[in-house]
Order: sequence, then structure tokens, then C-alpha cells
Amino acid sequence: MPSTTIIAQPAQLMPAYNPIKYIIDNTNKNEPGFRYIFTIYPAAGSHIPANVVAQYRVLPVYGTGYGEQDISRLMQSLVTYNETGIQSSGGTTYNSSESWYQYDVDLGFEYIDNVGYTAALTIDGLNTNITSTTAHGFIVGDQIVITQADGGVANPALEGLHTVISVTNSTNFTVNVLFSTITNININGNVTYADLRKTQVLNDALITNKEVFNGAFNNWTNTGNQSNAFPSAYFLATNSNGLLMTSNYDSAYHPAVTFPGAQFYYNLRVYAGATYEVEWYDMNSNLLDNAAFSPASDGIYAVFVGPTALVSEDYYVNIYNDAGLNAQTYYFTYDNRCTINDQQLIYLDRMGSWQSFAFQLRTYEKGQITREQYNQHIDGQVVSNEWVGVNLQKGFRTYNTNVTKTFDLNTNWMDQYDATRFQELLTSPQVYYNSPSYFCACVVDSSSFEVFSQKNKKLIKQSVTIRLAQQDPING
Repeated sequence: MPSTTIIAQPAQLMPAYNPIKYIIDNTNKNEPGFRYIFTIYPAAGSHIPANVVAQYRVLPVYGTGYGEQDISRLMQSLVTYNETGIQSSGGTTYNSSESWYQYDVDLGFEYIDNVGYTAALTIDGLNTNITSTTAHGFIVGDQIVITQADGGVANPALEGLHTVISVTNSTNFTVNVLFSTITNININGNVTYADLRKTQVLNDALITNKEVFNGAFNNWTNTGNQSNAFPSAYFLATNSNGLLMTSNYDSAYHPAVTFPGAQFYYNLRVYAGATYEVEWYDMNSNLLDNAAFSPASDGIYAVFVGPTALVSEDYYVNIYNDAGLNAQTYYFTYDNRCTINDQQLIYLDRMGSWQSFAFQLRTYEKGQITREQYNQHIDGQVVSNEWVGVNLQKGFRTYNTNVTKTFDLNTNWMDQYDATRFQELLTSPQVYYNSPSYFCACVVDSSSFEVFSQKNKKLIKQSVTIRLAQQDPING
């Protein structure tokens, strides 16, 4: 029977950037040198040393004695984003398996081998015999350390390092201490190996097929609240109210604004063998367009939910499969206002999906130049016994020139929900600039933001400064 009890564990599916904590208890936690051991393996693989992803040895927590380990930092290193599909002009759903990881956890423990004794010491020939309370495992010649309950005050010769010189049975052994030196035979003690060898059990209990994805969950848009557990069951996408892995709401009252060419890809937990259908409907529930896909393996797919060539009005998207999934409906407001510029920033939202913002007003492109120079000696020349310069010869020489391009972008007027959603763009670590001239990675330069409220400001629009993530190459 396992000596490990699982006190708490994360949900079946967890965002990698939220706490992923395991808490366990063990009946051996009071043994000397005790450590809890958490060993992480890839799911559905052999639990052998060559397959270990990480292993943690943890001291018992003061007060409870529990073993606690948060593996979120490890899981963050095992998942990432996949931007390859967002360049598709047709908006094709694609496999984003890098955003998902499945793992097992072996729960174990270790402690220093030791046996106690409470029975009175006896004589064996001329030496001292010890009767242990449990089986000892010692053999003749073993080096052992004896620790007495009184610290060796009554029997100083018995305290410390000794050698086993005979073994009678599994609970009796004799050490090289003359019995004549023993003044009190009733002092209890504890015996360990001199090399502090350990009892180690790595797989006392097992947790299998846990999952993480490249996301950070908040109960309310961009507002941390860890007091409620992550609703894993909704995101496993196996029932009639499944959710997609996006920070946008599945609500007709919070539609995201989309526009021609908008790149919206919502991540969905998918299962091999199922056929998935994506359908676009107008607000009168008339089918506008549809697409299907069949995953070859379990994982995450980035499902395109932006407007297709057949969608040019307010719409909603419904996703279902033939295995019981009927996902919640996601709504979009179609923005077909006249534009000065057709540009957008595509960004990774907090739950690992791709969303987009249009920047339809004036755009200003600028460049910052940095030069590194040194002042070199001018050799010149001698003409008619007189030193003169040489045409075009340089004193100051430029040896490194860099150009960084920045763009000041401006949105059109937006509603309250998009004004709140805009801060995700400003804080996203992965942003791409898409315009008629560019489709490239960029960095948002803003270091602060204000979330506008329509109660304070009836008309809301935003601006942002970005710089391209690659510098223009310049020859020397």
C-alpha cells in the first residue's frame, strides 16, 4: 500500500503561466533526512531515468509536514507559441502542438536508513548486543553510527562510529564495544549506516496524463484572481459548452471588433479521430461560410475565426465535432468603415490565441540612426618637398551604422470592450505588424497605458508606437 497521500493537485488541463502546484503527504515524513521526490515524465512514455524531464527533492513544509511543489516554471519552458499559420491570407486552421504539453508525475520519497532500539542492551561474549525494533539489514563489517537518547552521557563508548562484528538475526546484531563500558543498559538509541545510505522510492504514487497549454488565465479580462480554480473541464472541449483558449468572451454582449483581413485564431483542444466543423453565421443565424478539419493527433489547433471572403457583416462562429463537442458561440462586430490605412497588429493574447487590432487612421513612419565612429590619422602625401592632404581622405571614419524603424499607429473609434482589450496588445510579448508593405515581427514601445472608460470619455481611440524587430542591414 502506498505511503503517499495526494492532498491537492492541479486540474486536468492548466495554463502554464498559472500556479501548477502538487501537495502530498507521506507516513515516513518524520524519518531522518526525509525528502519528498517529484519526478516529471512525458505522458505515455516509459518511466525510466533517460526520460526524466525534471526531478525535485523537497523538504516537508513546516507546520504541516506536506510536500509542496509548483512546476509552472518547468511547464512554461515546455510550451511556446506557433505563428506560422497567421501569414495565411485565406485564414487556414493549423496545428499548434507546440502550445500544448502532456506529462506524468511520479510521487516518491527518500530518507536515511535507520533502526531504533528500546530493548535493554545485552552482552555477547565480551561485546555489546543491540536488539532493534525493526529489521536492520546490517551485515558483518558494516560501519554504523549509534546515536543515544541521552547523547552518550551514560554510555560514552557506545556513542558514534562503530563496526558490526556479528549478526544473530534480522533484529539482533553486535558491535565492537566492550559490554564492560556500559553503565546503563536501558538508554534508547538509533542506528544508521555511516555512509548515510538511503531508502528511496520514486514511484510510490503516480499521476498521469496531466496537460498544460501556453496561457495565463484570469477570471476577468486582464485582472488577476487566483481565488477560484481554473475551469479545466470547459477547455478540454469534450461537451456541449466547451470554451476556446482565448481571453475574449463567448458572449453577444462582448463582441470583438473585426475587419477585412483580420487575423483571429482561437486555440482549441482537439482529439485525434474527430472531425471538426467551423461555421460562420450572420446575426439572423443564416450560414455564411464553413470549414472542416480532422486532427491527426491530440493537441491544440489554432482555429481561424476571423472573417472569410464570404463574411462582410456582424457574425458569430460555432465550432463542433462528431464526438460530443459543441463549443460556446463567439461573436464579432464587423468594421467596414472607410479607412486611411489598412494596417493591423496581430498579437498573442493571454490564453495563447492570436487576436488582431486594426489601425485605420494616419500612420507615421520614422527612423532612428546610430553611428559609431573613430578619428583616424591622416597620412597625406609629400609634393615638392611639402606635405599636403589627399583628396577624399577621411579623418572621422564610420564603422557601424544602425537604423531602427518606428511606426506611430492610430486606431479608429472603438467601444468600451475593445478599449479594455487593447491593453492585451500593449502587454503582449509577441506582436506582428501587417500592412500592404510589411508583414514582420515588431516590438511595442509603450511602457504604460490608460484603460479608457466611456463613462469618462464618450469617444475612445488609441495610438501605439512600434518598432520593427529586425534592423535594416547596412553595408560598410
